[in-house]
Amino acid sequence: MSEARRSSAPVRMRRVLSMIPWLAANDGPTVDAVCARFRISEAELRSDLALLSTYVGVPPYTPDQLFHITVERGRVFARLTPTFDRPLRLTPEEGIALVVAGRALGEVEGADPDGPLARALVKVAAVLGIDPDEATGEAGGSVIDVDLGTAAAPTLALLRTAQERGRQVEIDHYSHGRDERQRRVVDPWAVANEGGAWYLVGWDHLRAAERSFRIDRVLSARILEVDASPAPAGLRPTFAAADADPRVTLRLSPEAQWVVESYPVEGTRDAGDGRIDVTMAVSGRAFLERLLLRLG
Repeated sequence: MSEARRSSAPVRMRRVLSMIPWLAANDGPTVDAVCARFRISEAELRSDLALLSTYVGVPPYTPDQLFHITVERGRVFARLTPTFDRPLRLTPEEGIALVVAGRALGEVEGADPDGPLARALVKVAAVLGIDPDEATGEAGGSVIDVDLGTAAAPTLALLRTAQERGRQVEIDHYSHGRDERQRRVVDPWAVANEGGAWYLVGWDHLRAAERSFRIDRVLSARILEVDASPAPAGLRPTFAAADADPRVTLRLSPEAQWVVESYPVEGTRDAGDGRIDVTMAVSGRAFLERLLLRLG
């Protein structure tokens, strides 16, 4: 295996997405087999699996709509969400976008060129009457740009427009940590990308405080004809926990230290024997319960 390396967010995202169908099609491959196939270290794998089971799913991103990943006795098991038990109804435009994005994932190291994703793309392309290679710009075909961002482009565009116009926005947002949906009125101060995810940063009128919202969890948004307050000087548009959020300290074994790479932590301390104490903010009990269950 090659030496562990730090992947860029786009490379890591494509790797994680290509990992899903392979894990689902191979019942319980060993950790070593997954690492060898995708040429990553065990620490990178555990970080990727944490990302998969915490952030990857389908709207509204409730726990039952997230991928279920478990590691037992050195083997990795993946269970898809119930959504994938039902056939999709796609428009021709959506079908072409699916073929293009799927072929892009097929180029990721470790993707199975003859696996279920590749076979499905051939079938979709046949129904559309297109050549998959031409759709992706190979073999002299026309080139189509592939955008694998985590937030919907129309929502990003709307929030950026609101920010540029200095108008408030009303968003229907799902909080993964609190496991609830709420409508919020926000003064949009910044739209920023951090760690491969897009965030709206601004003044939240419901909480009367500055907040960051993951845009891929904004289910709907609209611009209000109300002037927004200006962004404060020196605004740093990144995720930050609220001062009122409770803090917890977890003692992590070496095998559980993927938590440090997967979640924002506020401090670490050597606890001896390879263990560390990690302090982190917890926005809701549901998030902490899920994390503790995963840690065993």
